[in-house]
Amino acid sequence: MKATFKDIMSQLQKKEYAPVYFLAGEEPLYIDKISRYIEENVIDEASRDFNQVVFYAKDTEIDEVVASAKEFPFGSEKRVVIAKEAKGWPNLDALKVYAKNPSPSTILVICYKYVKPKAELTAAFDKTGVVFESPKVPDYNLGKWVETCAKEHNYKISQQTAELIAEHIGNDLSRIDNEFFKLKIFVPEGSEITPEVVEKFIGISNQYNVFALRDALVARKAALAYKIVDVFGQNIKSNSIIAAIASLYSYYNALLSFHFAPKKDLEEQRALFGNRQSPAQLQRHAHIAMEYSPVSLIKIISTLREFDARAKGVDNSVEEAELYKELVYRILH
Repeated sequence: MKATFKDIMSQLQKKEYAPVYFLAGEEPLYIDKISRYIEENVIDEASRDFNQVVFYAKDTEIDEVVASAKEFPFGSEKRVVIAKEAKGWPNLDALKVYAKNPSPSTILVICYKYVKPKAELTAAFDKTGVVFESPKVPDYNLGKWVETCAKEHNYKISQQTAELIAEHIGNDLSRIDNEFFKLKIFVPEGSEITPEVVEKFIGISNQYNVFALRDALVARKAALAYKIVDVFGQNIKSNSIIAAIASLYSYYNALLSFHFAPKKDLEEQRALFGNRQSPAQLQRHAHIAMEYSPVSLIKIISTLREFDARAKGVDNSVEEAELYKELVYRILH
């Protein structure tokens, strides 16, 4: 049967186990959480050497996994067999056959990450086991996901701070989740994660970030824009120009789309600029859009495409820090 992450974790915590778990999808975070929980909690530590084994596709023949799953537990009610990086096998035919009649004393966990599974593949496991599909969180929904993640870690966070984290880290849910784990060392649970906390413990500046750069560019504050990218250039590892370009592209594209929106009302503004922003914020974006002509926005978007290619190594001979400065100049002129 197909199940959600919440349902699976609830069943596991109640010690209600399925014989097969097929964990698949483009987003690895929840697949890792489920397999890690099974690995750390089902078998007593003293019995793991005899009753728990982890295989990696690159180092193992798939028949070895099936053979191990068919073994009986020794001194334990259950045996756990975890197959990681399963998409590394040419096919999963042997596991499909096993899933038709799985051992009731074995919990087989198949981790099929970074790819959307075909329906015929999931169908092979959902009759006797549990199928979990983990889709990639869309970039436009990433800020909302950060808010949810903070809540799961028992923290409060504003929309703006959540968006700051999302824009800076990007679509790496495992890293974001881990940042909240690390915050527990310094920040008591139940506290609010403010921009100051983010800057101090995650290393994302509230003053020098992609939002600040965007605001400086649309306000045509050249000195401030150059100062921000100069700070970025001093720590390129944490301020990738590719991520910044993606954010700027999304925003300028929204400004252009606003020009051609039929009604230009709040509903259309929410669709373009984010449905969780206040009416005042949406009106501000609409006002900025009308300060640009469609032609000028098309030119900026074209520039961003050019620099995205250069940042990825196409016809580029300058360092990333210099590329930032050149990008600012081109957008402002």
